[in-house]
Amino acid sequence: MALFTHINELNAQNRVVRDLLKSIEGQWQVDENGNVTYERVIEVPELSKPELFNRGLNYFTYGYTSGKSVIQTEDKELGRIVGKGMYDDVHIGVTLVANVFDCYHIARLDVREGRARILLSLTQYEWTSSSTYPPTVGLTDVSSTFPVISDGRLKNQYGKAFYKSHQRALATLDAIEKALREGNTSTKFENDDW
Repeated sequence: MALFTHINELNAQNRVVRDLLKSIEGQWQVDENGNVTYERVIEVPELSKPELFNRGLNYFTYGYTSGKSVIQTEDKELGRIVGKGMYDDVHIGVTLVANVFDCYHIARLDVREGRARILLSLTQYEWTSSSTYPPTVGLTDVSSTFPVISDGRLKNQYGKAFYKSHQRALATLDAIEKALREGNTSTKFENDDW
């Protein structure tokens, strides 16, 4: 009976997770493809489309440096850059076994004269479970887990992984915006007059 109670507790959502998720309520949406997506439009009237494109490309070059983070599309004429990245170790959950969650995301930057739009989608968790030897590794769509679906299993672990992925997504949006507004390197080095 104690084991059954413990398993029910593992699948139930605890108060901490409820409070974390409540604090980000309304800050994310699910797009028509089933991905958790964020959108930010940035007005920078003093910058041209080529300047914004180069600053965006520099962000991806400096920010996407691991083997699991790559630029997928780079179209200067269209003004579009798409990168696929991974947020490593967004959550490490320990119950009867340890589960480590990483989160794949896709960041898309579209630029025009004086403005840019960032779309960022959380797509999949790559999880590693120590329940077997060697550990089991798998992929699960973010949209098929709690809290995107309310009846998902492992609510505490997926709820915390989602909250932490959400925080990383907001930090990425902020970093891209900063790169577009200020550049990625010192203006001393970005100056063409070297």
